[in-house]
Amino acid sequence: MFEDLRDGHNLISLLEVLSAEHLPRERGKMRFHMLQNVQIALDFLRYRKIKLVNIRAEDIVDGNPKLTLGLIWTIILHFQ
Repeated sequence: MFEDLRDGHNLISLLEVLSAEHLPRERGKMRFHMLQNVQIALDFLRYRKIKLVNIRAEDIVDGNPKLTLGLIWTIILHFQ
């Protein structure tokens, strides 16, 4: 799961399904594009007033298990 979320595409797709909104995304495979995609997802969550504590785009792109699971858990709690 940590590898699947690193580029941000699956994270954005998850948020689109849960929120019924369309989010922009970068199509490239470079680290910069991955960071942009994850940042788009994090900004969307913050815009929706979902509190994210110490979760940065770099943490998700780097595959940090603790913070990735924390992000997913936060999304689950908000959209349940």
